Amino acid sequence: MRVSLPKNSMSRLNRVASEYFQSLRKNPVVLYSVFLVVSVTLAIFGNTYYSIQKFEESTNSLLLNKASLIEKTIAVFSEEHLSDPEMLREKMNRLKGEEKDIAIIAIATRSQEGEGFVQWVSTDEAEEGKEVNSVGHVIAWESSDGSAFLSSDQGERFWNVIRRIEDKDGKRLGLVSVRLSLAENDAFIQRTIVRVYTVTVIALLFVLLLLLNHLRFSRYAIRANKLEEVDRMKDDFISMASHELRSPITILRGYVDLIGDGMRTKLPSETLAEERKYLAHMESTLGRLGTLVEDLLEVSRLEQNRVPFQITSFDLLEVVRPMARDYALQAKEKGLELALHEEVSPKVSADIERTKQILANLLSNAIKYTKQGKIDIFFKEEHDRVVVTVADTGLGISPEGMGRLFGKFARIRTSENEKIAGTGLGLWIAREMARKMEGDIMAESIQGVGSHFSLYLKKG
Repeated sequence: MRVSLPKNSMSRLNRVASEYFQSLRKNPVVLYSVFLVVSVTLAIFGNTYYSIQKFEESTNSLLLNKASLIEKTIAVFSEEHLSDPEMLREKMNRLKGEEKDIAIIAIATRSQEGEGFVQWVSTDEAEEGKEVNSVGHVIAWESSDGSAFLSSDQGERFWNVIRRIEDKDGKRLGLVSVRLSLAENDAFIQRTIVRVYTVTVIALLFVLLLLLNHLRFSRYAIRANKLEEVDRMKDDFISMASHELRSPITILRGYVDLIGDGMRTKLPSETLAEERKYLAHMESTLGRLGTLVEDLLEVSRLEQNRVPFQITSFDLLEVVRPMARDYALQAKEKGLELALHEEVSPKVSADIERTKQILANLLSNAIKYTKQGKIDIFFKEEHDRVVVTVADTGLGISPEGMGRLFGKFARIRTSENEKIAGTGLGLWIAREMARKMEGDIMAESIQGVGSHFSLYLKKG
C-alpha cells in the first residue's frame, strides 16, 4: 500500500530540512567533523583489512617455504633409502611428529604401466598402494622445480608441495609430497581478525559516541545561532515598531488635541472643515497601524501553518486585469503609467485570494518606490510554470539590500525612501505564500534604474 504525506506535512518537512542545511552551511565545522569521523572510520577499516590480507599472505608464504624445505629434506634421504620403505616411514613419521603442521608425507613411484603414480610410502599407511594421478604430480614429474598448490578438505586448507626425486645422474626415481595443514594458521588469523575488528568496532562506537555528542553540541550551536537571529529580528522589530508605531500614535494624539481645542474654542455654527481634515489624517494613520497588525498576524499564521489554501485552476489574466485597472488609478495620481501586457492568457494552479494578495503587494510596492516613469506587468510561460513579472523604473535596490530583501522586518533604508511607510514584512509574507503554493518569488534590481519582481506559479 502506498502512503503519501499531506502537502502541509511535506512543506513542513522541506522547511525544516532547508533550515537544517542552512544552519549547517553557517556552521561548516559540523560538516568538517562528520567528514573527519567518516574518514577516520574508513581509514581504520581499510588499514585493518589491508594489514590482515598482508599478514595472511606473509604467513601462507612462510608455510609454503617451510613445506618446501621439509620436502627437499625428505627428497635427499629418500634417494638413498628408497628401497627400504620401513626406514623411510619411520623417518617421515618422526618428522611429522616434530612438525605439528604436517598432515601427510608421502613418496610415490611410477606405476608399472608408466601412466600414473602409486603411493610407495606414506605416513598414512591406508594410502599406500593407491594410485595418484593429480595434476600436481604430473607437473612435478616433468619439472625440476616441482609444484605447489592449495587445496581444501571439509573446510580445512592445505599447502601441497610435490618435488621430484632424482639420483646422482638425474634419473627420475619418484615423487615426494608434503601436505601441510593451515588449520592452526587459519585459526590464528581468524582470532586475529576477530580481535582486530572487535577493537575497530569498539573504536568506531567511541567515535560515533563522540560524533553524537558533537552533533548534540552542534544542535546547541544551531539553536544559539537561531536565538541570535531571533534576537536580531527582535531588535529589528523593536526598531521598526519604535519608528512605525510611535509616529502614528504621536500624530493621532496631536490630532485629537487639535480637534478638542477647536471644539472648545469654536462656536457650534462654525464650520468643521479643519476637524474633518484632522479626522482624515487619523483614518490614514489608523490604516497604517491596522496594516502593521495584520502583517504581524499573517506572519504568525504562516509560521504555524494556519493559513488555508484552496488550490484551483484559473486564468491568471482574468485575475490580474481588474487589479491592474485599480492600481493604474493609484499610479496615475503619482504621475506614473501602469501597463498590462496581455500577449498570453495563462492558466495557473494556485489559491486565487492568496495570488491576489501577493500581486497586490508587488504592485503597491512598485507604485510606492517609483517616483517617475512606468510600471509594466508581463506574463511568460516556462515549462511547467507561469511567470508574472512586475517591472518598475523606481529607486532600485543595492546589492547589499538584495541579500536581505525577503527577510522579516527587512527595510532597506536610504535617504530617498526613509519617509516611505512600511513594515518590512510584505515581501516575506508574499514569498512564503508563493512557496506554499509550490511557487516562488524572484527579484532583480539595479539601484537607481528599477526592479523586476517575478511571481512563479504552477501551470493549471
